[in-house]
Amino acid sequence: MSDNSALGIYTFEGVFEGKPVYEYAFPQEHALHKCMLFLLQEGADALWDSAIIECAKFGFENVAMDTFSVMQADMLEKQPFKDLHAHIEEALTLGSSLVFYEKP
Repeated sequence: MSDNSALGIYTFEGVFEGKPVYEYAFPQEHALHKCMLFLLQEGADALWDSAIIECAKFGFENVAMDTFSVMQADMLEKQPFKDLHAHIEEALTLGSSLVFYEKP
């Protein structure tokens, strides 16, 4: 992690089509899901293209990006981040982490 590193938080909707590069407990195939991607990146600007590429590595297609923010220390004890510390640590260690939600 360099001095210019930031943990980007991207929210998106996408269809999980399987064949992820990463091993994880993935969601229902061929279904639309709301997701949050934690991406370790250089700088505090949204890197939409990099985020979409990372989503594809998790097996998502037809990705529609929604919001972007940068993780700040004071956010760690607020919802929804309070319950996502394992994902935050994973992203800081491995470069990214994904949280998915079943879309109602």
